[in-house]
Amino acid sequence: MRPACCDWYMLAAGNSKITDLLEVTPPWIPDGAHAMTQLVELPPADAGLAPHRHSGPVFGYVLEGKILFELEGQPPREIVAGQAFWEPGGDVVHYQVANRDDRNWSRFLAVCICAPGVDMITMLTPEEIAARDHLRHPSVRRRAG
Repeated sequence: MRPACCDWYMLAAGNSKITDLLEVTPPWIPDGAHAMTQLVELPPADAGLAPHRHSGPVFGYVLEGKILFELEGQPPREIVAGQAFWEPGGDVVHYQVANRDDRNWSRFLAVCICAPGVDMITMLTPEEIAARDHLRHPSVRRRAG
């Protein structure tokens, strides 16, 4: 259901075509936060970034190709060109963002909301990855249990 606040926009759109790709309620965004828009380009069969977390929510849209996307507690899933995704940021770990195509680049746009005074991205240490293994989806845990 489309929020009533947006009806006027649709009426004013004229001949433009507007397609809602993603609608979520993000976590609270603190005063002083700022937004950063990035183009992320992954070479063919690239494993992408190592496990990391973002200081705030991230909203993304795959422009080309297909990526493997894994957030803490969720099974890995494939996201293809034309699909949107999001992650809440904060303490939630982003484990995988790999290019699933072994012949072509994958590209996605990411809009990151950055908490004030905190780096936009923090890479996890091997010790932290091991300590959080139990929080991953059972299908990708490194250790039994």
